[in-house]
Amino acid sequence: MKGAAALVRLLAVALLAGGLACVMIRFSPGYGLDENQLDPRLSSASQDAIRRSHDGIGSLGFSVSLNRPVRELLAERCGPTAVLMLWGLAGAWLLAAVLAAPPLALRMPWLGAAANALGGIPAALPAAGIAVALFRLGASPRWMIALALVPRLYQYLRGLLVKAYSSPHVLMARGKGLGPGRVLWSHVLRPARGQIFALAAVSVNMAIGAAVAVEAVCDLPGLGQLAWKAALARDLPVLVALTILIALVTQAANFAADQAAPAEAAAPAFGGER
Repeated sequence: MKGAAALVRLLAVALLAGGLACVMIRFSPGYGLDENQLDPRLSSASQDAIRRSHDGIGSLGFSVSLNRPVRELLAERCGPTAVLMLWGLAGAWLLAAVLAAPPLALRMPWLGAAANALGGIPAALPAAGIAVALFRLGASPRWMIALALVPRLYQYLRGLLVKAYSSPHVLMARGKGLGPGRVLWSHVLRPARGQIFALAAVSVNMAIGAAVAVEAVCDLPGLGQLAWKAALARDLPVLVALTILIALVTQAANFAADQAAPAEAAAPAFGGER
């Protein structure tokens, strides 16, 4: 029932957001205007043809700056941005896990201090600064997103693991002589899966913000570059459509995290070990 209610809520948000986007675009100031319409040499029939070509309610509006329907722009740019974000998220989670888990699992404080230093270095730069620095070094844009996300992911993931390792059942598992790998998997990660999935949903939102900076700096043909160009050109239909799309992606990520969380209640705190 909880999953069905969450799915209905997601669909309702999608329908409401789409309807509001169309209304906002249609009644926004300057909707449907083109500088060509100011040409006195054009006949009334030509001006009517220009206005009809910009009638894009069914396609989320018409981008005056790029001279194309917004729906076409979103369709062709969603794929590259999704691939870039997936690679960036995978790299960020891999680096955060490598920095956060081994020092606690192996109980090596010096390794934890080194991980804190390495994880804090990218935090001193914004996403755009990291993109510029790595762009000059010829690095892949995927690693630009990963390094932009690592500091925050590492901070929250390490906090979850520290709290989990201080739990009584973990101390008991260690006292019984279980190995670090078994303790980490069965008694730390499994009970904390709900919180980790929630962190994964938040990381999707962080990756969207990082993608805008990376694509703008590297001039990659994705949604981030489109958002940057639309902001510079004050292209309202594109900006509204992108805002609605980001809101829907956020809702979808939260929905996936919510559906993963109930399974944790059934997982035994001590994994059934004796």
